[in-house]
Amino acid sequence: MKKKFIDENGRLFGLISLIDVAVIAIAAVLVGALLTKDSASPIVNIAAPMDKISYELTISNMPEGRLNSLKVGESIYDSDNGNLLGTIADMKVEDCVISILKADGTFDYAPVEDRYNVIMTVEADAITDERQHTYVNRASLVALGWSLNIRTQASTFSGLITALDR
Repeated sequence: MKKKFIDENGRLFGLISLIDVAVIAIAAVLVGALLTKDSASPIVNIAAPMDKISYELTISNMPEGRLNSLKVGESIYDSDNGNLLGTIADMKVEDCVISILKADGTFDYAPVEDRYNVIMTVEADAITDERQHTYVNRASLVALGWSLNIRTQASTFSGLITALDR
């Protein structure tokens, strides 16, 4: 007698249920994924000493009142987790400008009154892991092109990391 591929009870060759095969396949995929996943944890020695780094934080379109509240030597913190991100070592201030489309189809630049672009140099203690990721104060990841939400004693703002010197 010849066995059917799937019998009347839904078993493969009359031996194992299709549902059992599906459960075993899903379990195998999950176990494989667990064994091969890339860990998100930093590969860093917690006892390793931290190094001094500096990075530039560019803040665009900052109101004059917030600008006046920032001082060289002041500490800055991550607004999201409260971690210390370093100390303001230097600040360069430029007028904020926007591009304007003119009637003839060309662009021109115009200053925005009472708004400024700030390039802030921040010095911090940090550690670099085996993947060359830099963690300020062992907790906050900083990288070129990353946006940070910052708070100080008197202000909050967002900035973009435009330079990183390890």
